Amino acid sequence: MPHVQIVGARPVAELAELLAGVTEANPPLVLKVQDSYLSCDARRLLLEVLVVEGYLRQSFFLLAYEEDEGILIRCHPATPVQKTDGVKKLIAFVGRKCAELSPGARIGNTNLEAFL
Repeated sequence: MPHVQIVGARPVAELAELLAGVTEANPPLVLKVQDSYLSCDARRLLLEVLVVEGYLRQSFFLLAYEEDEGILIRCHPATPVQKTDGVKKLIAFVGRKCAELSPGARIGNTNLEAFL
């Protein structure tokens, strides 16, 4: 399962509004966070995302949840999605954006080194 950890990241409650609507477009690849949904305990964040890779268009959810050291971002396990390079680039893009929005944060454990 593709994932990225952000060590020292801001709480997901602070990132929710900042991430909604971020887009990276390099046609034919488009990566977009359409909306964000915060859990009642404010420790889990669902990101409604869109990846367009030429003819392939996938809408699904990313899950960002708080851990002891920071946050972990990955595809929501209940969302069926083809784990294409575009999907991996989107997870890396969201991870980089979280790190940029969190002064002093850094990329931690990940299996997406090639996309960061």
